[in-house]
Amino acid sequence: MAKALVVYYSRTGNTEKMAVRLAGALTRAGLRADLKKAEETGPSDLLSYDLILIGSPVYYGTMAWPVKKLLDESVKHHGQLQLSLIPISEH
Repeated sequence: MAKALVVYYSRTGNTEKMAVRLAGALTRAGLRADLKKAEETGPSDLLSYDLILIGSPVYYGTMAWPVKKLLDESVKHHGQLQLSLIPISEH
């Protein structure tokens, strides 16, 4: 069974609600979906998943610091992760 990770940062709870809904949809689609906060996720955690969805609010045109930090630190696994960015906006 494919494994998915939904990792997110949420200050007000809105991004967390979206992350919970995404994890539920993935589970209903037959994937094992784990849900983790960005600040509780390490770069090496990303290696054990087939699909990673990352949710973040946008501040001044960029992602929240905990998400940026996770992505910056994941560079040590260069070549082990395939990245495709698909921005999704609530607006």
